[in-house]
Amino acid sequence: MRTPDRCMMALAGMFFCSWLINSAIAQSHEHEAPPTHHASTGPHNTEPHKAHESQPSAADLPTHHETANDDADSANQPDDPSLPEGMTLDEVLDRAASPPPDHFPNPVPDNELRYFTLIEQLEYRIADEGKDEFGWDAQGWIGFDYDKFWWKSEGEAAFDGMGEGESQTDFLYSRLITPFWNAQVGVQYANEWDSGEYSDRWSGVLALEGLTPGLIELDSSLYISEDADVTLELEAEYDLRITQRLVLQPRAEAGFAFQDVPDRQLGSGLTEVNLDLRLRYEVEREFAPYIGVRYGFLAGETANNADAAGVDTEQLYFIFGFRIAF
Repeated sequence: MRTPDRCMMALAGMFFCSWLINSAIAQSHEHEAPPTHHASTGPHNTEPHKAHESQPSAADLPTHHETANDDADSANQPDDPSLPEGMTLDEVLDRAASPPPDHFPNPVPDNELRYFTLIEQLEYRIADEGKDEFGWDAQGWIGFDYDKFWWKSEGEAAFDGMGEGESQTDFLYSRLITPFWNAQVGVQYANEWDSGEYSDRWSGVLALEGLTPGLIELDSSLYISEDADVTLELEAEYDLRITQRLVLQPRAEAGFAFQDVPDRQLGSGLTEVNLDLRLRYEVEREFAPYIGVRYGFLAGETANNADAAGVDTEQLYFIFGFRIAF
């Protein structure tokens, strides 16, 4: 047989074998179920198909937003509350709303009795001209958060030659009306002595003391004496912290009279002004030595009365002393 004839016969045999194989494969596929993504309930379902179909596709997975909403919904669903044995929900709520038994302690001891004392000035004043003097200014209280007994005392005394001086002491009921302000009412006892002469008086007091938003401490007191003389005293001070321990304190005091008071040589209007500047070093918060200056002068009709009596109307002092708190 020639070679071309042999090649034609070989090619024909290869095509015939390929046709037989494809026919066999087609017949086997006719007996198999087409693969799907869902579990098949037909009789031809096999285990390999089940393993493949148990894995969900990406399209079937919940989104992040859906998962977060499901978690939030489950968190907001409260568990059924457990009730004490033998009690209904209404009985539990009524008992929770009732006050605690008398033998229960207070949960927060927020109304304890407390006390405080501040000696703002305890100082010796060296006069530029005239007599040196010893001065003090102190206050303190005892009581509760809102209601207190408050006392204030200030004065000065000179011991060069014939003793002279004056003092005022206020006894007040104080009520906290805002977080930084106290309204006060009470009485004042004041006395004066000069060259062996002594006088005293009682006055009613209405006062307002507190701290401004700029951290300026204010104290205003209205006095009505037993002779119906009306006077007003204003004090303001500010602590300027140079360091944690070094503090510069400017302070101003002013007095007013609403009418002439001949017994005290006061004229109506502004009567006197004191301007102080103190530099203290706080060894502890409760103890601080200081140095400073004070300039004081009489004003208005009061100054005219002092001139007529031969009394100095202004004075400059160099001061040193201690500030004590406990």
